[in-house]
Formats: sequence, C-alpha cells, structure tokens
Amino acid sequence: MDINLLKKLSETPGVSGFETEIREVIKKEISKYADKITEDTLGNLIALKKGSAKNRKKIAFVAHMDEVGLVVKRINKGFIEFSKIGGIDDKILLSERVIIKGEKEIEGVIGSKPVHLQKEEERKKIIKYDEMYIDVGMTGKEKLNIEKGTPIYFKSEFKQLQKNTFIGKALDNRLGVYCLIDILKRIKNPNDIYFIFSSQEEVGLKGARTAVYSIEPDLAIVIDTSIAGDVPSVSEKESEIKLGKGVTISLIECEGHGAILPENLKKFILNLAKKNKIKYQLELVDGGMTDTAITQITKKGILSCSLNIPIRNMHTPHSIFHAEDLKETIKLAELIVKNWK
Repeated sequence: MDINLLKKLSETPGVSGFETEIREVIKKEISKYADKITEDTLGNLIALKKGSAKNRKKIAFVAHMDEVGLVVKRINKGFIEFSKIGGIDDKILLSERVIIKGEKEIEGVIGSKPVHLQKEEERKKIIKYDEMYIDVGMTGKEKLNIEKGTPIYFKSEFKQLQKNTFIGKALDNRLGVYCLIDILKRIKNPNDIYFIFSSQEEVGLKGARTAVYSIEPDLAIVIDTSIAGDVPSVSEKESEIKLGKGVTISLIECEGHGAILPENLKKFILNLAKKNKIKYQLELVDGGMTDTAITQITKKGILSCSLNIPIRNMHTPHSIFHAEDLKETIKLAELIVKNWK
C-alpha cells in the first residue's frame, strides 16, 4: 500500500464541481501507464488501457474523485457565510478548520454564537449551517478579496492511527481513486479497460452519467465506500458492516431506488470471492447511492456492480478506514476483470 499516494489523494482539494486540482494529481500519477487519457466537458478524467484481443470487449472501472465541501455565499463584515456542497451533517461543522480556495488560499475556522452568550433555549437546539460563519481573523480594517462561489475545503491531515487504520478527509472516495490507480498501473488484460475518475458524484451522480454514456462498456465496476456500523451509536440492525472484515459487495442501494446487483453477476462475484478466499461483506443500503445507480440505466442498460471500502465518519473531514479492506477490494476487482467473459 502506497501511503504517500493515499496521503496526497486525501489532502488534495476536489469539492464537487471544482475537481481541477485532484484531477491533475491523478493525471500525473497515471500518465506513464495509460495508452490514452482524456477529459470531457463535465470534468471526468478517463484513462484507457488497450487490450490485446482481436474481438476485445470494454470494461470500465468507475470511482468518483469529488468530495463534499462548502462554497462562499456572501461576505458579512469580514466573516464568510457559506452554502454546503453535498450531504454534510450541520453538527460536524463547528470549529472545523477550512481553506477558502480563491486566487490565494485563505485559512479560517467555522464559528457561531459563543456558548457563554447563548440563552438556555439556544443551547438546546442544533445550530444550522446558515447560522454559522467562517472566521479568517479579520478585525475590520483588512480588505477581504473573495468572490461569491469560491470553493471551501476542509483542512485535515491524513495519518496513521493504529497498525492498519488511517484517518483523513475525502476518503469517500479517494480510496476508490487509489484502487483505480493501483489497478491501472499493474493490470494486463485482453479487453480494453477504461478507468473513469468521475466528477460531481456527491451532487447527483453527474460525471459517471456522461462518461459511461460515451464509452458504453460491456461491464462496469464501481468502487466507492460504505458506512461502517461498528460504532456505539449504530446498531447491527442499522449496519452490520465492520472495519477489517473485507470488501463490501453492495446488493441493493436506497431500498431499490438505486442499483440492484443482477443475479447472474452476483453469483459470479460471490463464487470468485469464495474460491479465492476474499474477505467480503454483503450490504443493503437504505439510504444513499453510488455511481452504479446511474451506470446501470445508461443507454440500453450496462451490467454493473459496486465494490465498497468500509469507512467510519463518512462525509466528515476525519474518516477512518482499515488497510486490509482496501487490499481485499483491489484483489476482488482484479479477479472480476481477469475471469469475466
């Protein structure tokens, strides 16, 4: 496992719709290994590794490179009011350090009315994001040159916690991006393999929709993350997914409104996993979808599956994952490509 690459992917900015910086990092990392690299109008990065067979098929890996974040809404007396990009729980925002990515980077911290000045009824309620502000240390004399619509990223360090666990921002879905990069560097296959680093997944699965439409692969393997439920606040009834127990194979998303894994593909994947002693977990997600949901219904329909890496604290600046789950995900993804006909 390349810790330095994981750190770079995690710490690089890439809020939905503002993926330029993370896209350039990925492009630089894969440039020597892909036969062709293109970008489309929606900001997807697509790398092709050509196969050797005469009548080769098209297989696509998909991992979204965008992350949840914030955007400047207005400046109020030197303080920055903001909107959210993607699904963020307001409760995690207070006191987080952020970077406003304008012409130059400006660091700040998210604040609200001090607890000492709150009335009793104010202390009991959840503070909403539109009652918060970003404090960049202005005292009223300095001039703040920040445009409305400027993206804001969480400032968070990627680091190791225990022997096999790591913490960082944007692990949803820079872990999937890491998997695609790792596979692209090593894979050899008779079929054409496309690696789609999709944009704007967190705000409507937008990038995958256009990228997959243009390629129309015969098989698509989406790699994303799933919610680990092995924490005190979550019951096993809500989530049985655990860190360190292997790759998550998604069976049904969002009560069937998202992707449903086709029976024939499900049987093929599970047989492969059992035969090769891959550690895996099965998941039915009540809420949330991945790029698989949109990939499955593109054009005439595309055979698709979703392999996910469990993480704790999803959609926060401090998500946690287990190295073994990442490794098992890569192993299973490669086995699918190697054995699929």
